[in-house]
Amino acid sequence: MADLNNLSSHLIASLGGNLKNGKRRIAAFLSAICLASGTAMIATPALAVGDESNLAIATPAAISCGGYSRTYYDVTNVTKVKKVTHASKHYNGTSSNSTATYTSAKQLTLTAGLTYSTGGSASFNTVVAKFEGTTGLSLAASGARTSGSTLSISATIKPKKYVVVAAGNSEVTGKWKKNYCASGNSGLIVQATGTGKSHAIRETATVQCDLTQPSGSLAGTVKSKYC
Repeated sequence: MADLNNLSSHLIASLGGNLKNGKRRIAAFLSAICLASGTAMIATPALAVGDESNLAIATPAAISCGGYSRTYYDVTNVTKVKKVTHASKHYNGTSSNSTATYTSAKQLTLTAGLTYSTGGSASFNTVVAKFEGTTGLSLAASGARTSGSTLSISATIKPKKYVVVAAGNSEVTGKWKKNYCASGNSGLIVQATGTGKSHAIRETATVQCDLTQPSGSLAGTVKSKYC
């Protein structure tokens, strides 16, 4: 567009006193250039007699989304964190291994769904599919909850050792935005924004408290919180 403005100024200077008679030739010449280059041109107001200040090339309006309509979602700040939903600590005070089924009491309930900051209508399935693409996890559907019941987990505890039997999930959270691109040039509309969360399939862990556990794992989280 800057090149067209420069060209317009050059033509005006060349025409000098004949500006009034030459304005139609300028417009026709610029239109031919725009058609050849594919550049959009917005018509300028007609010049009044003796008025040279109105001769200008307007900046073309931006065309949003290529001139067609669609709805699309953006997700940001997607994180996945190991959350302990059930845990109980047990001690074997005998001189031999103790193998038994131990109870694991509820610590936390995880849920899956959307919350809204603006707007009020969005597709959880679309948001969670984007979360899955970012994290590589298969996530629970909207409204799903982790178990609130006490779990029973089989474990072997060595003599004079503490063990935590636990269960948990990877919880995924993130921000989302629902965008609508209107047909033509009317522009982008943000229809709704908010946060979303879900969780992956449950894991169980038997954690001996005096042993090192992998960082970032469910066992590592259990050791740091319950040992």
